Amino acid sequence: MRSGISASGSGGGGTSPKRRTHLAANGQHHNHHQQHQGGVGSKQHCSTAAAAAAGNSANDTSTRQYSETPPATELPPSSGQFFYISIIKLALVSRLLVIALQLIANQVLPDHDAGVFVAPRDTKATERPLDAFVRFAFGGLERWDAQYFLHIAEHGYTYENTLAFFPLFPFILKIVGTALISTDLALVISYRELSLLLAVLMNALCFSGAACALYKLSKLVLGSNKKAEVAVLLFCFNPASIFFTAPYTESLYAWLSFVVMYQCIEDVNSIFITIPLSLSLLCRSNGLMNVGFVLYFVARRIVAQYNFHNIICICSRLFTVLMIVLFHYGIAQVYNYYLFCFEQKFNFPQHVRTYAAEHGLVLAGNKTDDSSPWCTSMLPLSYSYVQSHYWNVGLLRYYELKQLPNFLLALPAIYLTLSNSYHYLHEHWDYALRLGLFRLSKKQQKTMRPYDRLALVFVVHAVVLTIFSLLFVHVQVTTRLLCSASPVLYWYAAEYFTGERTFIRRQVIRKLSKQVKDGDDGSCTHVLNHVDVSDLLDIGCMNRYQQAILLYFIGYAVIGTVLFSNFFPWT
Repeated sequence: MRSGISASGSGGGGTSPKRRTHLAANGQHHNHHQQHQGGVGSKQHCSTAAAAAAGNSANDTSTRQYSETPPATELPPSSGQFFYISIIKLALVSRLLVIALQLIANQVLPDHDAGVFVAPRDTKATERPLDAFVRFAFGGLERWDAQYFLHIAEHGYTYENTLAFFPLFPFILKIVGTALISTDLALVISYRELSLLLAVLMNALCFSGAACALYKLSKLVLGSNKKAEVAVLLFCFNPASIFFTAPYTESLYAWLSFVVMYQCIEDVNSIFITIPLSLSLLCRSNGLMNVGFVLYFVARRIVAQYNFHNIICICSRLFTVLMIVLFHYGIAQVYNYYLFCFEQKFNFPQHVRTYAAEHGLVLAGNKTDDSSPWCTSMLPLSYSYVQSHYWNVGLLRYYELKQLPNFLLALPAIYLTLSNSYHYLHEHWDYALRLGLFRLSKKQQKTMRPYDRLALVFVVHAVVLTIFSLLFVHVQVTTRLLCSASPVLYWYAAEYFTGERTFIRRQVIRKLSKQVKDGDDGSCTHVLNHVDVSDLLDIGCMNRYQQAILLYFIGYAVIGTVLFSNFFPWT
């Protein structure tokens, strides 16, 4: 894998092409070092010599050739400009763009009759003043699985097929919605529309949190501010963007997962890790895989210990964390068993009962000898049965000729993940065989970057998710599964942008151009908790791989939003 530059410039600055060429050729003479750190929005000064050295180490010959030829064809005048925006603002702007696009698509295009679950509504309920506006502005987000989440938030787990959706997201909507609807707000908006509005606002908040958490995690693992910036940029416009805004669990789960991963590296022994870990298990079924990060980094900590007392302390804390996490997960399973494995009377609204009768759905409390066979299993867990019975999920069940378009739809994410994971594992096979737990050889210490040492568990996690999706689930789900559960897809994509020699030379020129304008020969700048958007706007300097990745991310985000908002199948 290629190494990229780790610092970036800020502010606006540009010089003539001839002046920029002269600076690129002589950038190696700048070697003043200054550093200053502040809070959010402060600037962090670094050495220009490091940037020039990165460019020279990439290829001295190509740098000399670059300085001798007119750069206008490779570096347009805009390459000296910088456009910084805070991570939170970038995340919120990206969500507003998705909302605006779904609004337009939902009004212009007719809805497709997908023949899937549509949450029943009380046709006799009184229309509130804000209901029509909420449906107009956000109706395109109320599609596919969003129908289940909004139904659960309003009525609970009424039907057996709703057990496929974990309780955290609709439970939060239920608590907040019930609190608000008990006020005078009930006079202006109905519960269903209020739940939709809350879900969109909540996902915008969670998406911003996920972007910040990914930035911190990426800086820690990649050891590069620039790679972390590009990873966050790609995350904000990822191929599954619509699912991070619609009433789905992607935003909430991504935030919880990235926090768990970051905390595992920073301090895996902290008892506070139980909070995001437990919540991730209550949010998505694959949250169980986050336990693997805790186990792995605890194992690393144990191997590094030589004191038996310390090992006992680490293991006891791990046991406590796992017990707390499993307790919360067990509560959800016991509640499911209580709903569908006994005969009892629940006071469901009439339209909910009518919908169950019309569509042959198993209603909670209506246990019969033939319904809910999972209740009599040795380990009565509903999830696997519901997925198999209602969604035909199982080993190779999706391998049908008619599903070929869905395999092609998931192909870019699968290829990007598996191909780059193969290169990583092939390059560091000895390290991978030892699970990254034991001391490195002298050769490995010299050749492996900090990223290579920390990335193993993340790479294995992404590979397992991808292979599991290929074999067991609806394969098109792979894209949004990887986008919300693993940072590796963004890291691999960022590597194509930050590891390219032309990118390194461009960064050196941009930094030197900024320094000359400011009259400072030895400072380059990086704005903390901000990203430089101009890196992905300078399309003229990208090679075909970078352009293809950018087209994939933006293209899927746009097309997916248009199709999803009109009930057409997507990832």
